[in-house]
Amino acid sequence: MKIHVEGYGCSMNISETEMIKGHAVSNGFELSSESDADFLVINTCAVKEQTDTNMIRRIKELNFVAEKNNSQLIVFGCLPKINPAVIEGISKNIVHIGPDLEKLSHVLGIKGESFSPAISPVRFNSAVIILPINSGCTNFCTFCGTKLARGNVKSHSIESIKKRFESSLLNSKEFWLTSQDTGAYGLDIKTSLPDLLEALLSVKGDFRIRVGMMNPHHLRRIYDRLIPLFSDERLYRFLHVPVQAGSDRILKLMRRGYTVNQYRDLINRLNNDVPGITVATDIIVGFPTETDSEFFETLSLVKDTLAPVVNISRFGARPNTVAASMDGQLHGRVKKERSRKITGVCRAVSYRQNKCMLGRIERVFVSERSPKGGFVGRTLNYKPVVLADAIFGSFYNVRITDVFPYYLIGEIVVEKSVPLRVKGNFS
Repeated sequence: MKIHVEGYGCSMNISETEMIKGHAVSNGFELSSESDADFLVINTCAVKEQTDTNMIRRIKELNFVAEKNNSQLIVFGCLPKINPAVIEGISKNIVHIGPDLEKLSHVLGIKGESFSPAISPVRFNSAVIILPINSGCTNFCTFCGTKLARGNVKSHSIESIKKRFESSLLNSKEFWLTSQDTGAYGLDIKTSLPDLLEALLSVKGDFRIRVGMMNPHHLRRIYDRLIPLFSDERLYRFLHVPVQAGSDRILKLMRRGYTVNQYRDLINRLNNDVPGITVATDIIVGFPTETDSEFFETLSLVKDTLAPVVNISRFGARPNTVAASMDGQLHGRVKKERSRKITGVCRAVSYRQNKCMLGRIERVFVSERSPKGGFVGRTLNYKPVVLADAIFGSFYNVRITDVFPYYLIGEIVVEKSVPLRVKGNFS
């Protein structure tokens, strides 16, 4: 039997897509193009309104292929849980299931073997291992469908994560710990993210770990145990902490569970306690009833916290969420203009931050190929550095020769080494 698998969205989705391919191959399936496949599997994302539109268009394209070739289309992931009606409206012959790997295995006719960390995934990037540590979240945000799609927190054991981590070290040096909220890791099994990181950092070797997105209230809860771990240079000095808005009233409508000042204080502490750390964040512009003055509060917060990486989204109503039925929905042109303004501010802030790195020598791990040629490596604080030539999956000492708002330019140097610090003080 032949199978075509494609996936979209967050690093959790990418990891699940890798596992689907690996599970299928280990059970006798042959990976193929969509035109030759007996099964077509699309792992969907539904985090934004525009993403929905893209997913629906792609599902229609795959359904045309399935009907033409008498193959079976399976729509997997978040979209079937958040908006099943739109899939059923395309074709009654489509099988749609939520992000349930065991159920997918059953639909594919695989018996007697469940998905497990022992399965060898078919990876998108040979230099990077994506390690899902938990799924679900503790929040009930009014704009988000994650709770509908993923449910409550379900964590993998430290032992199972560490086992896959150790088995992967021979072939990979970069590891992404991923989930819908890494800060919530372990709440259901009486452990925590710092416990997990301590276990992984106890392993000998030269590698880098990136911690995925965590919500501010969970970061505050684990802060005192997490921060000292960044003195180990095998842990990227990078965190993704979404604020979503700079207005207390809007944050309350969103049910985010913190105030602007609490977030600002948290980021200021991070910048003081972990010098050079990159803190990425997310902003939603045009949330229902957001006023001009409240939007300018968000602009001020971006400037005050010197946010170097900001993922900007225009509010789009997600099906079956509270915000979808709120009064005061804003016109598209208002959201577009606010997006344009905040993009300009973020670009200026990011450029100012990157200028501080000009001329520095950084230890960089090369994990990407640049779409314009060359390679992309990551500094200790996860800044992307474009290199003309390098060996994929290797460490280099690199001098930063030029800077742009969203990336750096570097050249490999050999006359000066940058030693790896496993334990010690920040510098």
